[in-house]
Amino acid sequence: MSDPQNIEQFNIENPPNLYKRGSGFSTNNDITDEEIESNDNIIFEKEVSSIDLGIKSKNGLKKAYCGIRGDSEISGILNIVVSAIGGGCFNLPYIMYDGGIIVSLIIFLFVTICIVYSLDLLRSFVVDTKYFSFALMTETILGPKWLKLYAVSSFIIYVSMEVSYLSSIYVYIQGIFNITDVWFTILYFFISMIIEIIICIYISKNAKMHLLSLASISCFFILFISLISISIAANIKGEVESKFTSKNLFFPGINPDTFFNRLLKIASYLMEYVYSYSYHSTFPTLIGNLSNVTHSSTQKVHLISFGIVFGAYFLTTIFGFIMCNKVPVEIFKQDDNNQYFTGEWEYLIIPFKIVLCIYLLTLVPIRFIVVRDNYITLFGEKKVTFFQELIIITIFIFICNIFVFGVGIFEILSDTDMNINIKSMIQAFGGIFGVIISFCLPVINYISVNGKKKIKSFIGYAIFIFYVIVGFFSTVHSIHLLIFGNKKEEDS
Repeated sequence: MSDPQNIEQFNIENPPNLYKRGSGFSTNNDITDEEIESNDNIIFEKEVSSIDLGIKSKNGLKKAYCGIRGDSEISGILNIVVSAIGGGCFNLPYIMYDGGIIVSLIIFLFVTICIVYSLDLLRSFVVDTKYFSFALMTETILGPKWLKLYAVSSFIIYVSMEVSYLSSIYVYIQGIFNITDVWFTILYFFISMIIEIIICIYISKNAKMHLLSLASISCFFILFISLISISIAANIKGEVESKFTSKNLFFPGINPDTFFNRLLKIASYLMEYVYSYSYHSTFPTLIGNLSNVTHSSTQKVHLISFGIVFGAYFLTTIFGFIMCNKVPVEIFKQDDNNQYFTGEWEYLIIPFKIVLCIYLLTLVPIRFIVVRDNYITLFGEKKVTFFQELIIITIFIFICNIFVFGVGIFEILSDTDMNINIKSMIQAFGGIFGVIISFCLPVINYISVNGKKKIKSFIGYAIFIFYVIVGFFSTVHSIHLLIFGNKKEEDS
C-alpha cells in the first residue's frame, strides 16, 4: 500500500454497484443514485474504520442545539469556515501595503484557485473512500512513513498557529491591563492554560462543536464590521491619504528594490496566503460529520464555506489596507498609540480587544482537532481513556504556551530593546509544512488511488512542484528576516 504506483487499479471514481446496508447487500434497483454515489468503498474496508474518527457519535450529532443539528449542512459550513478563518487574515492587509495592490491581488487570486482545487481533490477522495481522517487516509493509502511526515508537518504548522493566536492574546491582555510584570505574566499563563484545556476537552466531543463555531463566527463578525466601519469613517474624514495610487501598485515596500528581493517577497506572500488558507487537515473530519456524505452534499458545503472564507479574506485585505496610512504587519495587534480608536471610537478600545481575545481563544480548540486526529489514529479511539486524553491535551497546551511565555518573560527581563519576531519564526517553518499538508499529501493520495494519468493528477502534480519551489524560497526569506531583521522597518 505504501507504493503509489501499485494502486492505480483501484478506480474509486466509479464505485461498485453494490451498496452495503447492515449485514447484507442491495442491488441498484433497491437504492437511489445518491446512495450509490455515497456507497462505502469495499476496497478500503478494514476492521478499524475511519468512521470511528469522523462520525463517531452520530446520536449526539443528530441532536439539535440552538436549532442546528451537529450533522447538518449549515453546521458543516460553520465548522469549516471557523477552521479556515483565523488570526492570519489580519496579516493580509500588510501584504497589499508592502507588495502593492496589483501584485497582492494577483497572488491572492492565484493561491485561491490552487487551494480550492486541492481541497476539491481532497473532498472527492474523502467521499469515495469514506476516510474522514487525514491521518488515517495517509497511513492506509501511502503507508506509515508518509503518516510520520504528515504527523510532524501537521503538528508543527498547527502548533505555530496556536502560538500565533496565544501571542496575540497575550499582547491584547497586556494592552487592556497595561501591566508588564513577571508575576502577572506567570498568573496569566496559568489561568489561560486551564481555560484552554477545558475548551479543548469540550471540543473533543464534537457533537456540540458548532456552538463554539457560532461563538467564533459572532466574534469575527463584530471584528469584521468594526474594521469596515472604522476604515470608512477614517477615509470620509480625510484621516487616511488615498491608497489607490500608482505608487502603491507594484512593490512599494521593498528596499532595496532588486529582482531577487522581489522574488523572495513574492514567495513569502504566496506562503502567507497558503498558511492563511491551510485547513485541509480538519476538512475530512468536518465533512465526515455530515449526515449525508455524498459528492453533491459535500461539494455544496465546500463551495459555500470556501466562498465565505474568500469573501472575508478579500474584504479584510481591502479595508485593512485603507484603514490607516502605515499598515502594521498585523492589524489591531500593533496599536501602541491607539491609532485605530481615536475620538468617538476611543471607548471601544477595551471591548474590542476583549472580543479579539475571545475570538482567538475559540480557535485554539478547533485547531486542536488536527492533533487529536493524529493521536487517535496512532492509538485508536477506544484505547484512549479520558485521563490519557487529558494528559495529551495538557502537554499540547503547555508546549504552545511555554513558547509564548518564554518570549514574553525574555522581553520583560531583557535590558535591550530586542524584539523576538514570532511571526518570522512561524513563517520560517510553517510555510513548507503548509505546502506538504495543502498540496503534497492531497495530490499524492488522489493520484495513488485514481492514477497519475488523469488530467486532475497532472494539474495536481504541477501545483505541488510549484509550491515546493516557492516554499524553499519563502523559508530562505524568513530565516534571513530572523537573522538580519527587516531593513526597511529599521530605516523607517
